[in-house]
Amino acid sequence: MFNCIKMDLYRMFRMKSFYVIGIILAAATFFTTSMSVLDYNLMKEEAEQNSQVYEQEISSDEEPVNLGMDVTIPTQPGEKVTVYDQVYANLHGKFIALFMVIFAVLFSASDLSSGYIKNIGGQMKNRGNLILSKAVALFIYTILTMLFYLFIQTVAQAICFNELQLGSIKDLAAYSAIQILLHYALLLICMAITIITRSQVFSMTFAVLFCMNVMVILYSTVDKIVARLGIEDFNMLQYTVTGRMALLEMAPSAEGCVKALVVAVLFGLVVIALSSQIFRKRDI
Repeated sequence: MFNCIKMDLYRMFRMKSFYVIGIILAAATFFTTSMSVLDYNLMKEEAEQNSQVYEQEISSDEEPVNLGMDVTIPTQPGEKVTVYDQVYANLHGKFIALFMVIFAVLFSASDLSSGYIKNIGGQMKNRGNLILSKAVALFIYTILTMLFYLFIQTVAQAICFNELQLGSIKDLAAYSAIQILLHYALLLICMAITIITRSQVFSMTFAVLFCMNVMVILYSTVDKIVARLGIEDFNMLQYTVTGRMALLEMAPSAEGCVKALVVAVLFGLVVIALSSQIFRKRDI
């Protein structure tokens, strides 16, 4: 098992997409940060005309999740834009997740159709270990990518705003930790879809649709069906990984953290077990 993990880590760091996606992520972070400067200046101008425009709770659990990707800083007019504001906007909007799921699909599919996986898979007593090693590699990738993003975001903040305001370190650490687990669970879901379908195109499309909130259409349909059965106030979005990523408060409460943690762990364990079982029984 340890050799499988080393093998997957070596393969991960040798993939060109690992570095290309990292470079694009860094460039995109600088772009969104520069756009935030324009948004913030526009926000201040509009606030002078109508002080009530921005009276809304960005981090509320009741905030609707719409189709598409929405990266908007939660800063109120007159306040300083902090690194935490930028981190919240990008993670809440699943902007960083978009890059991560693309790599997860590429990494999971890179050895499925090659002679390599056929040779190594035939020598293992339990082929499910290959899935576990991929999961470990993706966990390390998730942590490295998130740390890399936080570093790039801090640099971009200092350059674009000509000052560096970090915000609440405690809330930033708690929020980032929970989002790391939720992002990791999302990568595991994408890995499972790739392994089960054996289609990189389908898996990539599905992963992107996840980040674009297209599944909200399905969730709302389920909510309506459940409501007709007599169960009121049911919201399926609260029980999904992407839903918890969007609903996690900017100042995470203990209850919100526990709910997000439970969803991330349950989804992670289920998709690992399912993909391992299918991979063990499948002819590779």
